[in-house]
Amino acid sequence: MESGINENSFSLALLKPDEVEEVRAMEQKMTEKVGHPISLIAYQADVDEDIASGKPN
Repeated sequence: MESGINENSFSLALLKPDEVEEVRAMEQKMTEKVGHPISLIAYQADVDEDIASGKPN
């Protein structure tokens, strides 16, 4: 199944300890809701700095 998202455009997100705890809390909440273990993975978009700043190529 093709999603249209380029996997090379993302890397693991660098999170602060409190942000990691927030992800863990959401995992627990979703696990309780659906009745089976849920694991969440945080990615960040790898954005070209020129694109991010709005500069043309």
